[in-house]
Amino acid sequence: MRKRGIDKDLVLILTTTLITVAAWVGFEVYRAYTKVGIPEGLEKYLEPLDPSISVTTLDKLESRL
Repeated sequence: MRKRGIDKDLVLILTTTLITVAAWVGFEVYRAYTKVGIPEGLEKYLEPLDPSISVTTLDKLESRL
């Protein structure tokens, strides 16, 4: 007759899952606090580009060829 209660294998799986989830959350919290932002020198490269086409610039490029 099988005794009632929690099986040892189930306890092992639940414990391993709990440790894995706790480590995962801990690493994600650590990564969020140590995340480095954008360095100051790179901000100038993040400015939006002008979408209009300059005809004079195209003429200068064409004259080079």
